[in-house]
Amino acid sequence: MAIYPERPAPFTCAICGRARPIAWRSPQFQDRPPICINCEREFGTGTYGDANPDRRTIQQISAVTEALRIEAYRTQIGESPLYG
Repeated sequence: MAIYPERPAPFTCAICGRARPIAWRSPQFQDRPPICINCEREFGTGTYGDANPDRRTIQQISAVTEALRIEAYRTQIGESPLYG
């Protein structure tokens, strides 16, 4: 049985810029600062619904890396930033 951390204080997602957490969720799907669960799933690599904290951290790191890669590509081809 996994031991989940306490619910985080409200924060703004580092990728999409939305205020989080919007509502209570189960600890398995709770937002973990600095990235919301939606961006973590959209940009990160990993299994859906993974509750392991270490793998969630890896998924968050890969999400930030992917968002930076997208922004760098958009800058390289002369388009405006997608996020931020």
